Amino acid sequence: MGARTRAWTSRPVSKQHRPVKRGRWHPITAIQRPVQAQPLRTRLAVMITVLLALGLVIISFVVSLVLRDQMLGQIDDQLRSTAEVFGNQAIRGPGVESLPSTYYVETKRENGQDDGPWIDPRTAADYGTPRLGDALDFETTLAHEGRPQLVTVESEQPARQWRVIIMLLSDDNTGEYVGVAAIALPLKDVTSTLERTNLVVLFSDIIIIFLGTLTATYLVRRSFRSLRQIEGVAGRIAQGDLSARILVTEPPTTEVGSLQRALNTMLSQNEHAFSVQVVAQERMTRFISDASHELRTPLAAIRGYGELYRMGGVSPEKTSEVMGRIEDESNRMGRLVDDLLQLARMDEGRQMDMTEVDLTGLASAALSDMAVLAPNRDCALVPLDPEAEAAGKDAPSVTVVGDKDRLSQVLTNLLGNVVRHTPDGTPVEIAVGTGPASRVGTDTTDHQVAVVEVRDHGGGVPPDEAEKVFQRFYRSDSSRNRETGGSGLGLSIVLGIVERHRGTVQMLQTPGGGATVHIELPLPAAAT
Repeated sequence: MGARTRAWTSRPVSKQHRPVKRGRWHPITAIQRPVQAQPLRTRLAVMITVLLALGLVIISFVVSLVLRDQMLGQIDDQLRSTAEVFGNQAIRGPGVESLPSTYYVETKRENGQDDGPWIDPRTAADYGTPRLGDALDFETTLAHEGRPQLVTVESEQPARQWRVIIMLLSDDNTGEYVGVAAIALPLKDVTSTLERTNLVVLFSDIIIIFLGTLTATYLVRRSFRSLRQIEGVAGRIAQGDLSARILVTEPPTTEVGSLQRALNTMLSQNEHAFSVQVVAQERMTRFISDASHELRTPLAAIRGYGELYRMGGVSPEKTSEVMGRIEDESNRMGRLVDDLLQLARMDEGRQMDMTEVDLTGLASAALSDMAVLAPNRDCALVPLDPEAEAAGKDAPSVTVVGDKDRLSQVLTNLLGNVVRHTPDGTPVEIAVGTGPASRVGTDTTDHQVAVVEVRDHGGGVPPDEAEKVFQRFYRSDSSRNRETGGSGLGLSIVLGIVERHRGTVQMLQTPGGGATVHIELPLPAAAT
């Protein structure tokens, strides 16, 4: 049985049955927890009230002590002056009629004989007589080297006190001390005055503390009105209202005013960042959807031709045609992937090789390439100024700071669009020059910008689609469709490159019919 008991007790205790260690109770912590649970305005009002009450108690205590010392000092001065006048007279036995009405006088000679006491009966009836006890002792008084001693003693009547001066009596002939005398005055008037004063001070303190509490509560709540407004705005923002702003009610030199302005700035930045994030997310979702849709068509064509060939549905004489279609769709898909990759790189903000670029030379080279690819079209490089063009002058040399390859791609894409979306034989020209900025917000120094216009004389772009053509994967129903071989990304790439050069691009109408792509770029003086 003992072995079984030992084996049973040696088993480890389950975690569920282990004693829970609890924190030790501490009085300060127990007080702090409910205090910290109160609102800050309540704690401030309570702290102001406590400090006010503490200050009033200290002031009242000091005033009571000062008043008591002052009144006792007056009584002591009165007793000293009386002792000088009546001291020797007391040893000869003063009559009751010669004493002031509130005085008490008693003497005790060296031989132990007591004289007195002398006191007015009415005084004795009102204040009683002092209990001198051992205070009126010749040897004790003599031990103080003859200095008068001022003491406070109790009265025979309850709650009464006397202020007593104990002094030695000397013989006029020999100058030796022959006894001791006690002269006393009642302290009832002093005590009554102190009690009334303390009562008045107490009621005054209560009224001041009450009014101070109300005033402190009102002022604290008034001071926290702006913070409560901030709390309300924060609640609205937490519920999804990102446009909520704090009403600025305090000057910027105050803490609350500075906080209001800082929070409004932060809220504006957060709203802008959130809006940008939402737009970017929607744009990315739409971009992925459009890219998937665009890639699905060539992939489906390649898969279909492949399955047709694998199943033996392609005759030998059709094999080259099928392979050619597969190659065309592959090339188309490759161009689409290249365009997507370039757009992604521009979105990432990759650095470009910024050098001085001759726009006139780039336009001339682009037109030369187009003359080879489309020999049936009239290509011309003309000045931007209509008068110079009418006079037959050459396009001026215009230099900007930019990436030569990217700017060349802009012209190549625009000319490619002209070839794909206008009838054969339609003329095209590129106008180069400088002029004033036509759009607000163009990053220029003196409002002079470099201008490049690619003009065609085809069907043009409807005004309601002039802004949409620069969107990714956008196609016009009338001409910009998949049959022309476009991906819908060419003008998006143009817009991205121009914006990276801090420029602007617009789709305008060519006089007489057609579309004009108007590009503005900063001149070298404004470029960085």
